[in-house]
Amino acid sequence: MSEDTNLMLTTPVVGALDRPKSIAIGDRAGTEDIGIDDIRLPRLGIAQGLSDQINPESSAYVDGLKLFDMFNDLTGEVHGRGPITFVPVRRDVRYIEFDPENRGVPLDMDVPANDSRTQWTKDAAGKGVAPKALRFVEFVVLILSPGRLPEPIVISIKETNKFNRRAAEQLTAFIVYRQAPIYAGLYTVASKSEKNDKGTFGVYVMKNAGWIPKDTPGGAALYEHCKLFSESLANKTIVVTREPGDEAAGAEEGDAGGNAAGGTSFDTSKM
Repeated sequence: MSEDTNLMLTTPVVGALDRPKSIAIGDRAGTEDIGIDDIRLPRLGIAQGLSDQINPESSAYVDGLKLFDMFNDLTGEVHGRGPITFVPVRRDVRYIEFDPENRGVPLDMDVPANDSRTQWTKDAAGKGVAPKALRFVEFVVLILSPGRLPEPIVISIKETNKFNRRAAEQLTAFIVYRQAPIYAGLYTVASKSEKNDKGTFGVYVMKNAGWIPKDTPGGAALYEHCKLFSESLANKTIVVTREPGDEAAGAEEGDAGGNAAGGTSFDTSKM
């Protein structure tokens, strides 16, 4: 892919409200199953109470980053609370087991969905014990910012509470119900604080922002760029750096792991 200057945005991206005539209903390119071969991408994180990025004593400290701000975990760029406009190009679901003594250290990056490690259990007192393996719904996206080329990043949503689960379900539903290639739509992500009996934590908020205006010259260039980037990820495994301290933020029984309760179910076998 060339760095086409036509993709340099000078104004905020505004989606088309109507479906472009050139996008056929039922074309779901980019949502197929994937293979192996690794590619590493930065992650769009949310600064949590235990995040190293807001600890001045940590080597990962990011100057100016505030609690619940979004940030690029590779470059340290601060995005604030958003909203950020983006185009998704791929979606993955995975279960990852972390070291119980150090939640930033993954032990198994590919736990089967039906494995016992994905289930909530009870301790001797009958209190719920979080799964050893957490469920992640991960979206590879291209962030669209005025004056810049589309920026690849991963929005990795840990379904450790109902708020995170809702964000993952909303974006999945937006993509599925479009009945179009995954890269055909525009969306926004913002962050906000929520709380439960485990504490206060930051979560993502997803919104539909319309279609890429493919029937315009600039929109056509953007659409083609997103399409090519999506195709370039075929047969790749996306590697995402995990941030110590936020893997189980706000964990609630029944809202993480393989027995998550409530919400909407989707057939993702072809996504």
